[in-house]
Amino acid sequence: MARSLRFLTNVSSFCAALALAPGTFAQDELPDSVDIDLRISEQDPARLEVYLRANGLGFADVVSGLTFTVRWAATSPATLGPRTNACPDAIPITAVPQDSNPELDSIPTGFNYRSYNGFGLSLMSEWGCAMLANEWYLVMTVPVENNDGCTVFNIANDAWTAANNRDYYIALGGYERQGGIEPTDVPFGTCSEDCLGQVGGTALPGTPCDDGDEETEDDAYTVECVCEGQPIVPTTIHSQETEPDHLLWPNPTNGIINVNGATILSVSDVLGRRAQLPAIRAKGSGVSTIDLSAMPAGVYLLELDKDGMHRVERVVKR
Repeated sequence: MARSLRFLTNVSSFCAALALAPGTFAQDELPDSVDIDLRISEQDPARLEVYLRANGLGFADVVSGLTFTVRWAATSPATLGPRTNACPDAIPITAVPQDSNPELDSIPTGFNYRSYNGFGLSLMSEWGCAMLANEWYLVMTVPVENNDGCTVFNIANDAWTAANNRDYYIALGGYERQGGIEPTDVPFGTCSEDCLGQVGGTALPGTPCDDGDEETEDDAYTVECVCEGQPIVPTTIHSQETEPDHLLWPNPTNGIINVNGATILSVSDVLGRRAQLPAIRAKGSGVSTIDLSAMPAGVYLLELDKDGMHRVERVVKR
């Protein structure tokens, strides 16, 4: 019954349009169907775009009725801002206030909805607009506001939209011509998958993981999302009271490291990222001092040359 009432409304709109632009056309002169699609704008990634596609034949006459509903998860704080109609004089689309997590049969749907309606009263061609056959035609853009993280939008026909007469519907010259809804969801915001395949997840390159190898430490995801650790480098941890006859001290350190009788070649973290070599100054008796005070707390690897032999020492910066 609701669809019949809407159809009668569309017929009335069509008759009004005929008063403005005399002329009629038969159903076989209309597109077979009109599909609808929702996308992120390529020109402005902060906006969504709604497209229509006339199948079979193009159309530039009276769009006598248009209804569609955008849906997204109720857990998202995102809202849809003021719309911009692509051909406002031909298809004057208006927005229905947002329905936030409405109930269906006393059960919350878990979604937010915002519906849009358009009723044309004049020929599209009068305003320089036309839907070409089998090509997508931009109808409306709308900004996404208050988005936090990742929100997935789509144009929906579901149980709630059906119960509230909000399903996708389009009539051309008084004839129903709705086709399909493009099924692709539109992820909006920070929606990339992490290394575990979770959209918006925290398992990102550089974050800790467990590679399952007991002979490695400081495991982390690489840029290729492979969980890898660094080989454990045997070393002797000296106390603050260690005498200068050892290779380096103190270890752990708050910043200053004394190196006895060796040349410091490089300093890197456990992921192999080489740090800018801090200033080194010579003391007496072949002892050099390196200052790690400006470095973040963590484990560092000192690459040394001692008596022509290459070695790596592990240092803990507190």
